Amino acid sequence: MKEAAQKSSITQARAVWRAYSEKCTRQEISPDLRLGVAASFTVDTLIPHLGAYLVSAGLHPEIKIGPFNQIFQICLDHRRHFGDSRDAIVLLWRIEDIMLDEIGAFLRGAPQAVEHAQAKVGLLGQAIMNLRATYAGSIVVNIPPFPSALPAHALDLTNPLGLGSLYRIVTSAFVELTARLEGVRLMDLDGLQREFGLAASFDSRQWYLYRQPFTERFLFEMGTLLGRILAALRRSPRKCIVLDCDNTLWGGIIGEDGIEEVQIGDEFPGSAYRDFQKLLLHWRQQGVLLALASKNNETDVWEVFDKHTGMVLKREHISAWQINWNPKSDNIEAIAQRLNIGLDSLVFVDDNPMEIDQMRVARPEVHSVLLPEEPADIAGTLRSLAHFDRLDITEEDRQRADMMRAEQHRASFAGQLDKAEFQRSLGLRVHLFAAQGQDLGRIAQLINKTNQFNLSTLRRTVDEVRTLAASSKHRVYGLHVADKFGEYGLTGVVVVERVPEKRRWLIDTLLLSCRVLGRGVETVLLAALAQEATEDGAEEFFAAFIPTAKNAPAAAFLPDHGFQVAEEHWWRIEIPRVPETPSHVTLQRTSTLGAVQGAPAAD
Repeated sequence: MKEAAQKSSITQARAVWRAYSEKCTRQEISPDLRLGVAASFTVDTLIPHLGAYLVSAGLHPEIKIGPFNQIFQICLDHRRHFGDSRDAIVLLWRIEDIMLDEIGAFLRGAPQAVEHAQAKVGLLGQAIMNLRATYAGSIVVNIPPFPSALPAHALDLTNPLGLGSLYRIVTSAFVELTARLEGVRLMDLDGLQREFGLAASFDSRQWYLYRQPFTERFLFEMGTLLGRILAALRRSPRKCIVLDCDNTLWGGIIGEDGIEEVQIGDEFPGSAYRDFQKLLLHWRQQGVLLALASKNNETDVWEVFDKHTGMVLKREHISAWQINWNPKSDNIEAIAQRLNIGLDSLVFVDDNPMEIDQMRVARPEVHSVLLPEEPADIAGTLRSLAHFDRLDITEEDRQRADMMRAEQHRASFAGQLDKAEFQRSLGLRVHLFAAQGQDLGRIAQLINKTNQFNLSTLRRTVDEVRTLAASSKHRVYGLHVADKFGEYGLTGVVVVERVPEKRRWLIDTLLLSCRVLGRGVETVLLAALAQEATEDGAEEFFAAFIPTAKNAPAAAFLPDHGFQVAEEHWWRIEIPRVPETPSHVTLQRTSTLGAVQGAPAAD
């Protein structure tokens, strides 16, 4: 049955790519993701599976294949093969394609074979470094799979100290080299091969005839994995998983079985539910919020969380909940409002097919997942979800759930005071800083997911942000906010283009997280930016505002702060007219030269 499903998926992927390619030929589609793919093996049959995944993810790819087994040459002169318009370059290689002589020498016992193989890895790493230095887009490189079609193979009794030993040395050296390169993403083709199976991944006939070594089933999985990486470079992950409780977080029905009969613990099936909870905690540590939508008595649910010794999840891990007898499609909207996120940021998980069907009809923006009937399959099924894919785990990601709890305390406190008293009592501390390497992942996240308070909604990959941050013509700023309740984290981004000959700064990106709005942070950001611009010799701001269906909350920002319409989508203000920092806020600035200015933020 599983094999039939895979065959159907492969057929569907081919059809999707064929239909998409026909539309491109008729020029009905404008590409928004231009890829160059270079490989040490024939890669043509991978493209339909990669392309189909990207199309299903809502992207419009244009894929150009480089010449066969010319990875080094492409790294040294990518423009000759791909031009200047590629958004990403993918390099795919196998050990046996690049260092076959070194493998043969090692298997014959040549004393310097390992050293020569490591030197080849060094040359490949140097070539990738050259590509990184001359190419501003995203680079994806694979960790190589275990070698195939050699006299030695994985089941040889000598493999642990033979080919397997050389393979581990080569892959470790390669990962160590490439992990140090900014903006180079690793695709774990080794891990995929281990998951899939070495024998099932290799197609000897395709290899001998066409120098294409993989079965189509493996190519499908490979295209999916590569597509997930490329899609994650272009879009933000979903933010919250909304969970049913009975027969989802634990086995049994708490309202009928009682806490003593709930299945959660070290013995199966309770152990399967416990492992699912461990997966949920793992996601939470990566920034995914956890919420509950359960048709139950609330006291019964919290009794399991608070008193059952088998529970891994605790009450404090849950950021929002709706535990009642209302339709879950209504409850999930209330959860989104409570967390101040869109419905399209939610994943809903339930064991009841009727609840899943109703959610898909009533809230199609929510991705709904039906849990498998077999508890042993739950964790594996959920692990395969790509909706929480992220390539960089930032400090804000790790702290997001705790920040959300602090925000709920603020909201409770705000209800007891008027706006002015609330702002004065917060002890707001704002830090504007020139973005550095460690900030760029979070800044790219904000650029790609912030919709409401975002003047232009221009989207950029982390590699594009890195290029801007390194450019003398641009400035990329981050904004960090804290108050007496705790950290908001990095919640604002500004990208400006310097025009020294006109004494002007062009603000093409200015955005803030909704969590910090209404507290004077908007004015502080502009005031701090005005100080930076004045020190750079600028005398006026030009700021772009491009209205969208979602950024209405930002529409009044420029006129409210004194900007006047200059031309289509552009507003202008003389920098001395920018409002000053409000008295209830402590401002700190760290300039592009690293100098700290202004009163330091309190501890």
